[in-house]
Amino acid sequence: MKIILTAGGTSERIDDVRSITNTSTGRLGHAIGEQFLKACGEELETLYYLHGLRAVPVEGPNVTPVPIEGVRDLEAELKRILTEEKIDAVVHAMAVSDYMVKEVTTLEKIKSGDSSRLEGNKISSSIEDLTIIMQRSPKVISSIKKWSPETVLVGFKLLSHVPHEELIQVGQALLQKNDCTFVLANDLAEIGGGRHRGYLIHRDGSYDTMETNEEIAEKIVQRVRQEGGKQ
Repeated sequence: MKIILTAGGTSERIDDVRSITNTSTGRLGHAIGEQFLKACGEELETLYYLHGLRAVPVEGPNVTPVPIEGVRDLEAELKRILTEEKIDAVVHAMAVSDYMVKEVTTLEKIKSGDSSRLEGNKISSSIEDLTIIMQRSPKVISSIKKWSPETVLVGFKLLSHVPHEELIQVGQALLQKNDCTFVLANDLAEIGGGRHRGYLIHRDGSYDTMETNEEIAEKIVQRVRQEGGKQ
């Protein structure tokens, strides 16, 4: 088996010393990686671990770590691996930035119609009205099955304090839109204090319910192996 696992969060540069990121710790992705190593043994030829710079590493002789900074890095590395090798499954647990930095300017420049950008290795900290203009990031998950149609794809959807029915519906919509095999849907309201409730949604609308990172990792690995055996 060859598996790609993404974990942690992406970071988008403002300049050489500043960036915009998210609060992802990568702990769930790390747990999934450890479970693949534990459950698959010699069956696992390569685990490509595409991880954010702050994510906990997964280590082993068959692990190939690939550090990821921004969304464009993730997109390029996924495309490279998926088009060059036969990958059995992608578990896309990474928290990908929804927006990228388009340009950095000031409010004064915008008001005056000055289209010049702030540039340099480190933008001055004396600027009073620094303004960052963002643009939508590409939805990398939407390209995975286009690059590798036979690959098992596990997507992830995190919402915050929504009704259970809405969480499942949004997860199903993500699954259908991106041709996922499974989607792990979870809610921030059900994460914390050692608890992490997750719902692994199947294509037929049914779902598994788990209560901890470890249970989620075990179930994802189990389902990926089962699905791989059907192909």
